[in-house]
Amino acid sequence: MRPELPPLEKYVELLRDIWDSRMLSNFGKYAQLFESRAQQQVGTPRVRSVANADIGLVIALAALDLPEGGEAIVPSFTFNSTVNAIVWNRLTPVFADIDPATFNLDPAEVERLIGPRTVVVAGTHVFGNPCDADAVRAAARGLPVVYDAAHAFGSRYRGRAVGTLGDLEVFSFSGTKLVTSAEGGLVAASRDDLVRRVEYLRAYGFQGDYESHLVGVNGKISELNAALGALTVEMVEAAVDKRHSLAAGYREHLGEVAEVGFQLVDPRDRSTHKDFAIVCQRDRDGLERRLAAAEIQTKRYFRPAHTMRAYARYATGPLPRTEDLYRRILCLPIFNELPLEDVGLIAGLVREHFRAG
Repeated sequence: MRPELPPLEKYVELLRDIWDSRMLSNFGKYAQLFESRAQQQVGTPRVRSVANADIGLVIALAALDLPEGGEAIVPSFTFNSTVNAIVWNRLTPVFADIDPATFNLDPAEVERLIGPRTVVVAGTHVFGNPCDADAVRAAARGLPVVYDAAHAFGSRYRGRAVGTLGDLEVFSFSGTKLVTSAEGGLVAASRDDLVRRVEYLRAYGFQGDYESHLVGVNGKISELNAALGALTVEMVEAAVDKRHSLAAGYREHLGEVAEVGFQLVDPRDRSTHKDFAIVCQRDRDGLERRLAAAEIQTKRYFRPAHTMRAYARYATGPLPRTEDLYRRILCLPIFNELPLEDVGLIAGLVREHFRAG
C-alpha cells in the first residue's frame, strides 16, 4: 500500500491558513470543510468527522444507548477495531460466519444467531465490497445495524452510497485507505437524533457549556488532518476508477488460473477495492514466499477475530467458512499509483508459481 496525496503546494496553502488562524482543533474551519465535502459525496448531511475510525465505531455504538451486556452479532472476518468497539461498549460479541463468495457477513447467520439478548448487528463492508444491506436489515428484525465502513468511502450498494445503509456507518481516512487524512474518520448516521448524540459523544459529552450531557470522549479531528482530508475526499471518484482498472487487470491476467479465485462483487454494486484478494485453491503460503522473494509485499487479511487471544472468551465454536478463507486468502498490492504494467508483472509471477507446482 502507498497512499496517494494531493499536490504538496495545495496542502501547504491550507497549512498557512491554519498557522495564521492558530485554530488547530475544536471542529474549526477545515473540520467543517472536510465534513461538508464528505456529505456531498455520501449524499446526506448527517456525516460528522472524528479523530479516527476506531473512536468513530466506539461512538457509533454508544450513540445507540444499548444495554450493557447485550449481544452484538459481528463477523469474525473483520479488522480488530470492529470487535474492540463492541467490547469497549460493554457488549458481548457473537461471532458470525461469512458468505464465502463476498467475504461479508452472511444474513442467514444473523437469522441463526439472533436471540433475546441481541441488541445490534455490526457488519463490515470487506475491502469496500458492500454488504447485502437489504438482507441484513431484514434479518436484524428491527434491531439497529451498524457498519464498519472503514474500506468503503466511495462504495455503492444498488445505487445507494455506503453511509446511507445502516443506522450508523463509520469510514476510515487513515494512511492505508483509498483517500486519507493521515488519521481521521467519519460517522454517518440515519437520523437527526443519532447525529446529535454523535456530536456530544465526540466532544467530551458537551456542546459549548462544559457540562457533559453524555459520557463522551475526545474524538476531535485536528485541523491539520481535516485539511488533508478536505483535499483528498474530492479525489475519491478518480481513486475508485483507478482501483477498478487495477482490479480488472488482475482479474484479466489471472482469470484462467484454475488455482485462483476472487471476491464476488454484485454487478449492481460498486466496491472501492481498498484491498485486492485472491483465494488460492492450494499452496497459498508457497505463493506468499515466492512473491516475497521478488520483493512484492502481500498480506493475509483478516485474521479471524474468534481465534485471537483477546476475544477467546467470546468464541463459541469453529466458523468453518471464515477459517477456510483465512487459510487461502492473499492480498496483492493495489494502490492508486500502482502502474498497470506492475499488475501484469505480479500476476505473471502468480501464474508461473501455479504452473510450476
